[in-house]
Amino acid sequence: MSDSPSVEEQLREWVDQLMPEHRQLLLMMLTEDERAQGSTRLDFAVSQLRKLCKQRGSDWDRMAENERESFLDNLIRETELYATQAGTPSIVPVLPCSSCGRDVTPSDLYRIYFGERPPSVEVAIGKLVLLDMDANAQFPLPADNEITIGRVDPHRGIRPDIDLSKFDPAARISRRHARITSRAGQFYVEDLGSANGTTVNGRTRLTPQEPYPLANGDVIKFGETTLKFAG
Repeated sequence: MSDSPSVEEQLREWVDQLMPEHRQLLLMMLTEDERAQGSTRLDFAVSQLRKLCKQRGSDWDRMAENERESFLDNLIRETELYATQAGTPSIVPVLPCSSCGRDVTPSDLYRIYFGERPPSVEVAIGKLVLLDMDANAQFPLPADNEITIGRVDPHRGIRPDIDLSKFDPAARISRRHARITSRAGQFYVEDLGSANGTTVNGRTRLTPQEPYPLANGDVIKFGETTLKFAG
C-alpha cells in the first residue's frame, strides 16, 4: 500500500508554504472563479425557466418573486407525482446542464435560482461574515427588515433569505433555523426552535423564540456554522 501523500495533502502543504499575501490572493482568485461559475449556473437556470414558462403560456420575466416560487413548486410536485407512476414519463422535461451534461431537474433549478441570484437592492446597515471556512462569504442585513436563516428545501417550499446549505456539509442547520430582525437601528437574532441551536459568542445559547440583541463583532454559531455580525 502506497504511503505517498494524497493530492489534497500535497495542495495543503503547498498552500501552507505561501506567503500570507499570496495565500490571500489565491483565495480571492478562487472566490472570483466560484462567483463566475455561480453566475453561469444562474444564467442557465433562468434560460430554462423561461422555456418552461413559455411552454405553459406564462412569461417568467413578468412574474413576481412569489409567482416564480409557486411556479417552481408546481413543477417539482408534477415531477414527483409522475415519477411515482410506473411507465409514465414526466410531463416536466429533465434538462441537460450546459456545463457538465448532467440532468437538471426542477428541484435543481429551484436551488440554483433561489440560492445564487443576487439579493434585491436594499440599504444594508449590517452584515454577517462567514468564519472558519475558506470562503469569502458575506450576507448583507437591510435596515428595518426580517432576514431568515437556514437551508433551502424546494420539496417543502422553504427558501430562507440566507441559505447556508453549502457552508453546512454536516446538515446541522435547520431549514428554518433562525432570523435576524432590525428595529430602530438595533439588530436582534432569534432561534426558531432549531434542532442544534444558536449560540452567541460561544457562551449564550439562545432560548427559542426570544430575540437577543446583537453588538458589533458578536460571533453567532448556527448549528456548526459560525458567522460574525458587523453593524
